[in-house]
Formats: sequence, C-alpha cells, structure tokens
Amino acid sequence: MRTNVFEPLGMDHTRADAAGGSTGARATSYFPRFAADPRYGPDLMRPIDHSCYSGASVFVSTPADLVRFGMGIAGGRLLKPQTAALMQGSQRLTSGRETGYGLGWDLEETDMAGAVTPVIGHDGEVLGGVAASLMTFPEHGLVVAVTSNVSYADTFAVGRRIAETFVARTPDMAHR
Repeated sequence: MRTNVFEPLGMDHTRADAAGGSTGARATSYFPRFAADPRYGPDLMRPIDHSCYSGASVFVSTPADLVRFGMGIAGGRLLKPQTAALMQGSQRLTSGRETGYGLGWDLEETDMAGAVTPVIGHDGEVLGGVAASLMTFPEHGLVVAVTSNVSYADTFAVGRRIAETFVARTPDMAHR
C-alpha cells in the first residue's frame, strides 16, 4: 500500500494501525452515551486493536490524505479512468436490478445548489457509528473528507455542506 498507493499520492500521514494504536499521535475517541444518543454526552471509547482487521479498517489517515486518495482516483493517477468508472458504478443483481453500490463505494444523490447531484464515497465506522466520510462530487470536480473523533458523527452532512459552499461560491462549478 505504501509503495503503490500512499507514496505516489503524497499520503504521508496514512499508515497501518499498530496493535492497539500505540504508535504515533492519535486522536482520543469518544462514543455517545446511552444507545449512541449524543444528547447525553460522550464517554471515552475503549481501546480498539485494529491490527486484526483487513482492508481499509486497518489504516489510520487524515482528512487531507483522504482527499489526496479521492483526487487520485478521480484524476486517473491511481487507476485508469475506465477501472475507476467500473468500481464506482452501480453493481447489478442477477435479476438486473441495480444495487446503488459500487465496489466499495456508496452511490448516492444529494441536493447541491438547487440541483440533484451524484455523490460517490465511503463512510468509516467505529463501533457501529460513522466517524469519517470521503465524498466525491464528480459533476463539480470536488473531493471532501470529514473525520470525527466521536462515533455516530454526521460526517456526511458536514461534508455535503462544505461541498455546497464551494459550489455556491464558484459559479462555474455549479455548471460543470
């Protein structure tokens, strides 16, 4: 991963998590009390050993590096555009019905500057609650990443608002 993905994209702050997350600086994680209801305040999250996971769950990163990853996919630096399009296209069931999910990518739509806009991305969870969102807005050429140290954060909504701010302030972005 370091040689083929992280270094070519300049993802200098992304690494495999060590057992128990004991190496390097790391944010303190919190979990909302009482059935993930944030109105009751946070509790310190128990230490989680991510070293036994595979796939993306084993990596820790920063929002800036996640944006670099999204830009690498969208800009053809990591994969051929045709390969990225296959990964980010809706899969089909044997019945022919679309799943609304790509190969590791959520495919959604959101209202952006008064128009329905496709969003391609993926959320990261900690103990069942969303704590990170990576979102690409292909029609606007935007990539947004939001992370939180609180499980069950609405990182998607924050990311969508950030993207909408760019679209609203840059007239040519609204018409890409």
